Amino acid sequence: MENLPFEIDNNDYVKLPRSIKTALVDGYLRFEEYSVLVWLWINANPRSGKAHVSYAGLSKDFKEKYSKNHINRLMLNLKRKKCVWFVGQQGRRSSFHVDIASYPLSNGGFVDLEIRSKQKSGRSESGSDDQSLAGVPTEVSDVLQKLESDKSALVERFSFTSKSSFGRSQKNDNEKENKNNRSTRRPVRSFSPRSFEEEKCLEIARYLEEVDMSFMLSALKRYGLPRIENAYEKLKRTPSGTIENKGAYFNALLSIAGESG
Repeated sequence: MENLPFEIDNNDYVKLPRSIKTALVDGYLRFEEYSVLVWLWINANPRSGKAHVSYAGLSKDFKEKYSKNHINRLMLNLKRKKCVWFVGQQGRRSSFHVDIASYPLSNGGFVDLEIRSKQKSGRSESGSDDQSLAGVPTEVSDVLQKLESDKSALVERFSFTSKSSFGRSQKNDNEKENKNNRSTRRPVRSFSPRSFEEEKCLEIARYLEEVDMSFMLSALKRYGLPRIENAYEKLKRTPSGTIENKGAYFNALLSIAGESG
């Protein structure tokens, strides 16, 4: 294997901007995200600036060093950081096209993600996710409708105008958690994640304005990261100003996700 010939083909190359390396060095991109982005860049069509991929296929491309679910998370991170754009893949398992930001096209132009996303979705990203659920079996559709109904009820329950006593639930939960874990308190401000999962939990804890990581780490062990991320994305899609207590609402979303399973 070590003696296999390897030659550089000067007739087959792509323009790879040094700014991607800068993003890695400056900490904007994690190495895993950097690797996937470079791979997408190399495999994109120079005429369209698109890469045709699937999560399972990318996992195989990386010799299964990254699981399909981990590739999914990396792709969503790249999308959130506006390095790529693709239609929401909720409920899908097939391959899809990925637009790459500022990819140099063969006609001399560059990919504009904002224009591409508007052309493809025609409306908000949440709308494209709704479209991906079309055609699912009736029983699945009924469950999804129930979840949306439960979610709407939760928004009302934890809104500023609600008089429900649950408005204090996060504080009470935190107090109980702190009392039960005084010897193992892990302040958010000094917490050092040891894995991708813990890093994501730290991001969510900061968003929820938690002071201790105990609840998030307990939720990670109990529910797993995909369920936590699902609740987090639903929370972020809730109109700002409608939720008085983000932590309590997040806890409730986790419970709903469990009931749907």
